[in-house]
Amino acid sequence: MRKVRGGLSAEDKRGVVIFATGIAILVALAIFVFQVIRSPEKDYDRVTLCNEHLHRHAHQLLIIDVSDALSAHQEHFLRTHISDLLEAARVNDRFSIFVLDEKYNGLSDPVIDLCKPKSAEDVDMLTSNRTFVQELYRERFEVPLEKAIASAVTSGDQQVSPIYEALSDVVALKRIDPRADEVDLTIVSDMIQNSRAGSVFSSGAAAIDRLPSIDLRRAKTRVFWLDREKYRKYQTPELETSWVDYLGSVSRFEQIEKVRN
Repeated sequence: MRKVRGGLSAEDKRGVVIFATGIAILVALAIFVFQVIRSPEKDYDRVTLCNEHLHRHAHQLLIIDVSDALSAHQEHFLRTHISDLLEAARVNDRFSIFVLDEKYNGLSDPVIDLCKPKSAEDVDMLTSNRTFVQELYRERFEVPLEKAIASAVTSGDQQVSPIYEALSDVVALKRIDPRADEVDLTIVSDMIQNSRAGSVFSSGAAAIDRLPSIDLRRAKTRVFWLDREKYRKYQTPELETSWVDYLGSVSRFEQIEKVRN
């Protein structure tokens, strides 16, 4: 083997270069793996799937009135609406679904409280297993959400309808996500307030006019007004006006949309 005078042979030098290059590649790979592991995208709550280190564009809150069961059309309408919200949502947006709770005379514990994780369409096919990500998305997010909706819409037959108390609990129990840029509050109800705070059955629209004020100014509020044949004499234009005035005074009210029975 011919050696370079006073130093390493040409072959030895090539070996040193290859070895150094290999070390550099391994170091770079280790740094990359470390950065991926420590990436904020990996830091999320294992229960809610919410990542407090990533941006949250919106928080969707839904309060569903289960004092009476939803009709087949109303159930289909609600499922379609939630599906549309989910389709439009961004990664890390939060979904919280509650019902009117007869036991606590107000807001239930969350029926569902999850942030939207990445689906297979959101990940890099070069660095992620899309099948695994999609299965995880389905198992940890879509299935629990579907079960929560099914549970909420099949309830019914409560003696009270504490709509005001539920709205008050949203504030008192700090159910609005402070990290979200936008807060959308959807009330799915026949809007027949019936509780200690006031009853439409006994006072008509005046029951709403006398409700205490609460602070929901961060929330854009929308009502899906469920038509109930047995309550039509109470679901008057005056009642609708009273709710529009009240919700407009305590929140960023958008609209009431009627949903037929």
